[in-house]
Parts: sequence; C-alpha cells; structure tokens
Amino acid sequence: MTPECPPDDADCSSADADRLSYDSTERDERSAATETSARRSTLRAAVIALVACLALVVAAAAGPGVVAISSEGPTPTTQAGNAAPLTADDRRAIAADPSDRAEISGGFSRNVYTGVAGDPVDIRYTAEATGDDEAYLLVGGNRLTDSGQSVGYVDVLKLNEFDDTINTRTLGTDATDPASCSQTDCSIEFRDENGELIAGNLSAARNSSEIPGATGAGGLPRPIAPQRYRLAITNGTFVVENSGQVTPVEMAGRAELVLEKPRFHDEVEVFTTADRDDLPDADPDAEESLDALRENGLDRTAVTKGDRVVLGFESSGIWGALSHFAGSTEDAQAGTELDHTVLTDFLGAEEGVSLRVRQTNPGRNRAPSEIDLSAADPDDVSLILADASEGTAGDDDPTAGRFYIVLDTSDGGPFTRDPEPGDEFAVEFALEGTEGERYEFGGDGEGPPPAFDATPSSSGQFPYWEAADGGVSAEASFSVRERYIRYDHVTDDGELLVEADGGTVTGTTSILPVEEMAANFVNDAGEPIRTEATMEVSDGNFTIDAGLDGVSPGTRLNYELYQGTSLKDSRTVVVVSNTSDPDRLEIENATANATVIEDGNLSALAVDVRNVGGLEGEGTLSLDVDDGNLTASRDLTLSGNESRTVAFSSVSVDRLDPGEYPFTVAVDGDVRNGTLNVTDDPAKTTLDDDDADSDDGNGTDDGNGTDDADSTDPSDAGSDGSGDDDASTGSENGSESDENSSDSDGDSGGEDGEDGPATFLPFGIGTRETFGGTVLVGATYLLGHWV
Repeated sequence: MTPECPPDDADCSSADADRLSYDSTERDERSAATETSARRSTLRAAVIALVACLALVVAAAAGPGVVAISSEGPTPTTQAGNAAPLTADDRRAIAADPSDRAEISGGFSRNVYTGVAGDPVDIRYTAEATGDDEAYLLVGGNRLTDSGQSVGYVDVLKLNEFDDTINTRTLGTDATDPASCSQTDCSIEFRDENGELIAGNLSAARNSSEIPGATGAGGLPRPIAPQRYRLAITNGTFVVENSGQVTPVEMAGRAELVLEKPRFHDEVEVFTTADRDDLPDADPDAEESLDALRENGLDRTAVTKGDRVVLGFESSGIWGALSHFAGSTEDAQAGTELDHTVLTDFLGAEEGVSLRVRQTNPGRNRAPSEIDLSAADPDDVSLILADASEGTAGDDDPTAGRFYIVLDTSDGGPFTRDPEPGDEFAVEFALEGTEGERYEFGGDGEGPPPAFDATPSSSGQFPYWEAADGGVSAEASFSVRERYIRYDHVTDDGELLVEADGGTVTGTTSILPVEEMAANFVNDAGEPIRTEATMEVSDGNFTIDAGLDGVSPGTRLNYELYQGTSLKDSRTVVVVSNTSDPDRLEIENATANATVIEDGNLSALAVDVRNVGGLEGEGTLSLDVDDGNLTASRDLTLSGNESRTVAFSSVSVDRLDPGEYPFTVAVDGDVRNGTLNVTDDPAKTTLDDDDADSDDGNGTDDGNGTDDADSTDPSDAGSDGSGDDDASTGSENGSESDENSSDSDGDSGGEDGEDGPATFLPFGIGTRETFGGTVLVGATYLLGHWV
C-alpha cells in the first residue's frame, strides 16, 4: 500500500506530538509554558518553563511517531490522577529479549478515525517489519481520559491479514474481521511491570486478572460500545501496567478510533418504477442502479398493478452485520445490487432490526397480504445500496448508508397473496428496544462469543441501545391501483373525439412514462388516411398527436393503441370541430328581410342550419317575432356536417297588422336577427261600418210595410220631400181609405162594432203581430250583419 503519511514526514511528527496530548502531564506542561509566555515573574513559572523546553527538546530528538522506531521511541505520559506510566527505557528493560523482536516502521494516514459502532471503519496505514517477522495492530487497551478507567477491551490483529477495514460489529466475536490473534497464529506476549510473562497469547491474557475487561479471545458481553479506542502499530510485545493499561513496547504509529452511537433516519422513501420487462432495450442480467430506477419511475405512492414499488431505508449501526452477510465490506458499498437473501439473512440474524410490509385493508375473513422475502424469487425482489445522507454515517465508513428494496406487484411476486387494485400497505422499519434492558451475547462463555446469538432475555433488543433507550421506527404506506388509460373526450358509446385542426387524444393514465406506446389512425374510405403517433406520458397525463389537420368534421377512423407488438386498445375516432361541443348546430344562413301579405304565412322566411360539430346532434330552432304573440320552433336532428333548410310556411301572420316587425331565429346559442314586413292584401276591400248601418235602416222600414217605391221616389213623398214622412203619411191615408172601404163592405175581419187594423193585406194585422214582425226583422238584420 502507498503510505499516505510517510515515516519521515514532518507533518506526521507534528501529528504524533498532537497524539501525546491525550496525556494530562504534557497538557499541564504546555499550560505551564503558556503561563510562562504570559511573563509571570515567579520562580515557579520559570522552573516550569525550563522543564517544558527540555521536554520539547527530548520530543524533537525522539522523532515522529510514524517513522521507524529508534532506540528512543515515543514515551507515553502520565494519566491524570495516576502514577506515571512506564518510560520507553522501562518497557525495553521489561522485554525479555528486545533483539529477538522485529524492528517495525509505519504509521497511520490520520490521527483520529471516526466511525459508528456497528459499522465498518476504514483504517489506512503503512507498516513494515524486518525479516520474516510480523507487525501487529493493537486495538484498545487504553484508559479513558474522562474517567481514568480502562476502555475494557483489548485485541491484537495481524497486519498482513488486515485489509484496511475493521468491522466493529463482529470485532471480538467468533466472526471477527479481520482475524484476531485469538483465531490465528501470532507471536505476541504480555508482561507485567516487573518483566514477568503474563500471557503468550490473547486467550491466556483473557484469563489473566491483570488485564481488566474483555479481549479478542472472549469476555465481550455485547458488541464493542461507542467509545475511544487506541490504535497502535507494534511488534507484538506489550506491558500490562498496574493500572491495567496495555502499552506496546515498540510502537511505530498511533491513532485513535472514535466510535459514535448509531443514528436512525425516521423517514421511508417510497416511489414507483417500471417493471424491468417493460423497459426498452433493458438487459435482464445487468445490475440496476438507483438512478435508473428513478429515471424510469415516478415519485408517487400509488403503484400500478404490475409495476414495482421502491422502498428506501436509512440507518447507521447495521452495516457491519449487512456486510458480514454480503460476504465482505466491498460487497456492501454504495451502488451495489445484492441478492435479496442477504437482507433476509440479516433480518433473521440481527436482533432488534425489523422490516414489515403488511396489508392494512384485507377483506373479511381474509389474512392480510405481506412480503415474504424468504420465499421470493430473485426476479421479483432487488436489494440496492446507496450512500447515506449527510450526518448519518461516520466519516470513515466505507459502506453504504441506505438500502432499497424493489418489490414487483405482478402476480406470483414476493407477497403472500397477489396484490390487487385497491390494496393498501403499511411499511415499517425499526430498531427495537425496551427501556431497562440491553442486548447480551449468548454462548457458553468459552472463547469469543457468537456474533449473532443473543440471550433469550435480550431477544428483540438492538445491540447498541443502552438501558435508557427505547425503540425507533420509520413508517410509510403505498397502495396498488389498476393499470388504465382514461380518455378525456368520448361519446356515450366510447368513441374518441378528436379535433380536426391540431387535435390530440388526451387523458390520464397510471402507466409510467418509460413504457413506450404508439397509436395508429386509419380511414380507408375515399382518400385513405393513415397516421401514427407516440403516446407521451407526463405526471399521470398523456397526449397523442393525431395529425388530422384538414380532415373534415364527421370523418370516422379506426384507432389502435399498441405497446410494442401487443394491442392494448381499439376504438372508433370521430373528427369534430370542437371536442367540448362535438354536436353543435349553427345557423349558416337566414333571411334577413321577409315580406308577407297580411293574413298570409311565413313562406318567405327560411333558415339554413348545419351540424358543425361532426357528431350527430339534436337542437331546436326557434323563431320569435317582436310583437309578443308570434313564436314558432322546429326540432332538428342532424348528422355530422349535415346541413338542412328550415321553413316556416305553416306559420300564419293573420294576427299581425301591416307594418314592420323585428324577429330573431336561434339554435344552440347561435342567434340571427331580421325584419318581417307585413303588407296590405291588394285583393281585399274593407267596408266602412257607418255605411252598412244606413242601408240596414231602409230595410227596417220595408219591414214595417213601407213600399220601396214610396221610400225612394221623391215625387210620392209629399210636399216636404221626406221619404220617411211620405211613407208615414201615405200609410195613414191608406188606412183611412181602407177603413171607409171596410165599413162599406162590412168585412173587416174583426168583431162586430170594432174597427179593424189599417192594412193593405187581405188579412188583418193586430198590434201583437206588428210587434212580433218588428222583432223578427230586427233579429234578421242583426244576424245578417254578423254573418
């Protein structure tokens, strides 16, 4: 490996000096030096300053901590509140035979590595040892500056089997990665401050009462806790000080591993994507990427039956276990697609981690459908890894931070019962925990504990939750809906309506944009029409450019919709002028001025009506003459593009006097205005009412027995020339003459001794007869006038 911090790098020397800052004694000395720079005048300050200067000279002579270890290696300093630790010379004196140990060199790429407990941490370093000897990595064994107590764990790893990554979930267990010296041959030894050999391996060290806490050989109650752990490149010889601190005799480089508590993202990402078989030119054997899933999908929670739903989850503290079941850390990096069985194994083995997808609206007496990853086909479920969002993963975590499961909703998929349109599902991802309880390894206590075997009492507890922690969860939902396209403009019979000029077929759909569909429009009648257009889908809406410019309204075509070579829909298309009013009737022409004879009809008024919509339509043509009395209407049914002339010849104008009358004709909101001229009838004479009454008076006189000649001849009228007077006088004379004559004849027709009525008739007329005659004549006159 290429060193990122060469042994002779000056910055690394400075970094090594920074690492010594963990020792409280040096902090005190630097503090004193600061006080000296403040020009304190006391003798105590001068002495402290002198000591600080001497310490700096010694440190400079010792050289950087990442270079090859010289005979004057770095010297740990005193921990606050404890006796001073052993010096380098003390450690060498304790070592049995330092000449038998390898000379090592190397260093770390940085002073502090930050990760999350339960996740892998990438440790970059360089290390070399002379001859065939080995260099080792010490993990832990340090004391904590806040409490002064041991960190409670020490392990030694062989560096030639170390691949730069420590899996903090399995470290110290039977599945530790990299291999611990408890599981592989190592030449290491632990001695006390007196030089006595305590242990020649980790297993013996674990059983030693002088080493507090657990080791890589056993004794770990749970996965290593979030804490600071020392990292040191050593030659394999260690001194166990009286305080319990384990210190390397030779140390080529030192760094700190800081593990933080896992962080959980409480949201589940949900979106839908197309089935792989529906993607054009898709390679069924190629790995899918998250970007491709997004590109071929939509950010919505309503999943079309047959498409796939994508569920994304994020948390730290789980990636050590996931990478273990994936095979290696490299297999759990972002951008990788894994077999879903990795997730199945992980969920089955890791306590306190659960993932549930369960139907919330099952039918009566039906069990809810849910995912069953253990029985799922790899073609129906995908597991894709992605980078964590900011703030979730550790700085040196080489693995992914999010995982996505892709579930097919087709029949025969990963659900216990095939999803149907209308089904609703709840999604929950949780790191479970119960307050007052903690996870504990199971096993028999001999050797490293089993990595994924918990005691029954801690079943269901996430390994990194403390006693005060409860569980956390992230929830979401999605639904399944039918696969459909719904057209915007159709008739009651399902025929599609398309406008003639620039018309398109539009509607809504549940299919995804990447699913290629094309439509054909065909008319073989007359001049053939054949067009083809692609369905464009965006945000659940679709458009198809019909390309029917110049086609007359009323034209009918065959419409076929294909997905690839599969026919999906077939309908009749009707070309209309306006899809919003496809059966509209309009007035093409109407008589503006119509002249009619009084008492005639409206034969001079005609209206041309056309169906401009293209679809058979019904309407009412109305006529309204502005006199308040004359109206008429005609009900019409016209096929597409049909025109008809409507007349009103049966409508009489006998109620209208001669003159001008405005009129309107209207149909479907289309209104035209005109003028109706009513003229006199040239064949008609109107008689004056006064002349008729005078003639009828003469007739009345005739009825009273007056002779026509007497009433009209002035020579017989008497001296005043009045016809009426003459008639009256003549009548009286006649009566007197008749009376004398009647007396002489003695045949008056009356009773004896009575005078008979004056009359020229051969029979007598009395008063009653005269009155009845008068009534009869008057009635006849009146009836004749009225008739």
